[in-house]
Amino acid sequence: MARLPKLAVFDLDYTLWPFWVDTHVDPPFHKSSDGTVRDRRGQDVRLYPEVPEVLKRLQSLGVPGAAASRTSEIEGANQLLELFDLFRCYLHSHPEWNESSNSKSRVRDICEGPNWALRSSLEESPFEA
Repeated sequence: MARLPKLAVFDLDYTLWPFWVDTHVDPPFHKSSDGTVRDRRGQDVRLYPEVPEVLKRLQSLGVPGAAASRTSEIEGANQLLELFDLFRCYLHSHPEWNESSNSKSRVRDICEGPNWALRSSLEESPFEA
């Protein structure tokens, strides 16, 4: 069987949904009676269509998911994650993260969040044997 990652970490903006949560939509968010997620202005807020299936597949393979973002709108991002029932985990925001940030330190930052226990050394391969 193919080696699987121990953790799948997803950015939010333009990865799970087609917008920046801190600039393109207006929190707070709510779910209408028809199940549609909307922002304060009543604008529909949607995921990319493939996201639920990708996350469901990872879950079925036993790969936990996490969200990480540099957004300044942490409360709104957490609200969307909850409304879309995507992740029941800690959203770790680090505005100082950038493309040149060390990926091991970013994963370590996520794993040190209150709802995740780091189960193995990050010096090991990120894939199961």
